[in-house]
Amino acid sequence: MNATDYLNRSALYRKLVYGPYREFAGVYAAKMSNEGLGRHCTWRSLSLFRDLMDWHVGNGHAPQDLSEVHVDRFLEHRFKHWKPDSGDRSALRRLLLALREKGLIPAALPILRSEHEKIVDVFGQYLSTERGLAAATMGSHKLLSLRFLREVCPLGVDGFAALTPQTVIGYVERHALDGSADSGKAMCGVVRAFLRYLHLKGLISTALADCAPSIRRWRLAGLPTFLPPEKSPEGSRCL
Repeated sequence: MNATDYLNRSALYRKLVYGPYREFAGVYAAKMSNEGLGRHCTWRSLSLFRDLMDWHVGNGHAPQDLSEVHVDRFLEHRFKHWKPDSGDRSALRRLLLALREKGLIPAALPILRSEHEKIVDVFGQYLSTERGLAAATMGSHKLLSLRFLREVCPLGVDGFAALTPQTVIGYVERHALDGSADSGKAMCGVVRAFLRYLHLKGLISTALADCAPSIRRWRLAGLPTFLPPEKSPEGSRCL
């Protein structure tokens, strides 16, 4: 099933075209139909569009103000709760392009990268060229590293000297339960990789990667550690 067939039957699309973002939704749907996207990609793109617009407007912005800056902030917010899909960023790039083609949002402005973003950009290049990570994996590493860096080193490079094992452990303890067990485990792995990179490049003098604790997902963690006598097999035989 292609995008056009899906849109003709989609309850989600009907809600969007009769909702507050109807013009944006119609333009985005036409773009996906013209590109011949499949059903799943179209459904996910529309779901992502709805979540983005709800977040964007809910934070006090006009729909017409949408830009790459807002998309980046939305994806960073979203990753605190859900594991990103490899196609999320490209889907939202397609949205911005479609809206600009129709003159519904302003043309893209040159993006001034913060010091934190520049550090993470170079980290991403390292992951791609020297470690061979796929683009989607590199993107998720960059998002998590940027979140870590902004919180523990608000001053950027000038704050690296203040990084300690306690800083790293404290960050993991604060955010380990932000999402699922899998996302917590992924976060710890990225923090370790980022700290290892900083030490390798001489940006921090102390090897802190091993300070990030591991989050293990025990298959039977939800089971009680003991049973009261009346629930145990032995207790049942005594009744």
